[in-house]
Formats: sequence, structure tokens, C-alpha cells
Amino acid sequence: MTVVPASEVKSRMRSYIMQRLLMKGDGAPLHDDDLLFSSGRLDSLDAVELIMSVETDYGINFSDLGFDLTRLDSISAIARLVEQSSVEPA
Repeated sequence: MTVVPASEVKSRMRSYIMQRLLMKGDGAPLHDDDLLFSSGRLDSLDAVELIMSVETDYGINFSDLGFDLTRLDSISAIARLVEQSSVEPA
């Protein structure tokens, strides 16, 4: 798997998440460590969409991870997940 810089992951995820938030009428600022799901800004449907996006964009198979939603609860958490998945043996 190709290593993607954390800054690129954060930028792409911020753009994607902001689109989802704007569809809900949420135009508040979004910082790297802002909670997405536990704060209620995103819901379970958004989680499914986000998982599909991360799987497609970064080749991560969530069924192999022992999935926990907290691993997607912020932009920083998503970047860590992608980074960890890119260095772990396949």
C-alpha cells in the first residue's frame, strides 16, 4: 500500500466531511480534532458513507480492523487510521 501523507489525508477528509456537514446545514468551522460522531455532527448514515470513502480511497478493509467508530471520530483520528494501515503488513 502506498503511504499517503497525513496532511493529504486530512485535507481530503476535511473536504469530504465539510460537504456532508453542509448538506445538513452545518457550516460551523471544522478542526482536525473536532469530534464528528460523538458530538452528533454526523450520524450513522454518514459513518457508512465515510467508511466507504476511506475503504475506496485508501484501500482499508474495515472488516479486518476490529472496527470502532472512535477511529473515525475526527479528522486526526482518520489520518492516524490511514497511517497505521499503510505501515501494517498485509
